[in-house]
Amino acid sequence: MASLIITDIRKSGCDGDFDLITAIILSAESSDLSCVFPQANKSCNGLLILESAIAEKELTSIGVHKGDQFMRMWAKPYHGLQVGETISLGND
Repeated sequence: MASLIITDIRKSGCDGDFDLITAIILSAESSDLSCVFPQANKSCNGLLILESAIAEKELTSIGVHKGDQFMRMWAKPYHGLQVGETISLGND
């Protein structure tokens, strides 16, 4: 189980047919997040996880604070997500 909160959504600068979604990982059952990524892609209509990291500095433009564990992904434009929305990911 894991939960994410969406902190930023914007049109992809590389390809206008996709949105770039940033989400902070609020909780995860294990420190190995490899199982979270496929679930996040599915729940967010994601296509590709671009980055997953622990923020070394404030990234206020995307709603990430120093020490936050976050992920950024390309998503289909009809993902239906909103900034501030929390997503719970179960074990599939």
